Amino acid sequence: MQCITAPNRTVASAQAASVSKETEPALRVATVYQDPLTRHWARKLWDRVGQLVGQGGICHQSWKIGDLTDAQAYAGAVQAAAEADVLVVSVRDAGELPIDLCVWIDAWMPRRAGRAGALVALIGVCPQPNVQSGRVHAYLEAVARRAGLDFLPRERKLPEHSRSISRLARSTQLVEPTMPWLRGAPSLRAGAPLRWGLT
Repeated sequence: MQCITAPNRTVASAQAASVSKETEPALRVATVYQDPLTRHWARKLWDRVGQLVGQGGICHQSWKIGDLTDAQAYAGAVQAAAEADVLVVSVRDAGELPIDLCVWIDAWMPRRAGRAGALVALIGVCPQPNVQSGRVHAYLEAVARRAGLDFLPRERKLPEHSRSISRLARSTQLVEPTMPWLRGAPSLRAGAPLRWGLT
C-alpha cells in the first residue's frame, strides 16, 4: 500500500486499493495534533520510526484537531483511528482539551472493539506547573485504559511565552463544541466533566 501526503494529512492513494493484503504496511498510524509545534513533535517521532521500520512499513495519516470540524476530515480521522495500530495525540497541557479532540475520541472508541494497539501522548507542559497541570495526561491515560491500549506518554517542555497563547486559545476555542449537531450533548458542553473522568 502506498501513501501520499496531503496538506494536513497522509491518505491512501487510489492505486493502493488494488494492492493485496500481503503488501499492506506493517504499521498503521493515526495522528492528531493541535498546532504547528505539536505537529512538529509528532513528525519528528515518526521520522525516527520510519528510519527504523522503513518507509514502506508505515502508513501514517495525520489531522490537525481544528480541521476535525470538516465532516470529511472527521470521518476519515475516526475511521483511521478505529483501524490504527498506533494512535498519536500531540497536544499542549493547557488544562482543557479541545472539544473536537474529545468528540473524535468518543467516535472511534466503540469502533475499535478491543483491537490491540498503543496510544502515544506527546504532551507539551509549561516550564512551571500550575493547578491544572497533568489533567491532559490523566485524561489520555484513562482513554487508553478504557480502550485497552498501551499508554506511552512523553512530555515536552513548552516555550515560556506559550502560556499566554494557551490561555487565549482556551478562552476563544473551548467555549462550546464547534460541530453544531453536538451543541446539545450534555457531556460535551464546556466545563462539563469528561466522560471517563480524570481518575
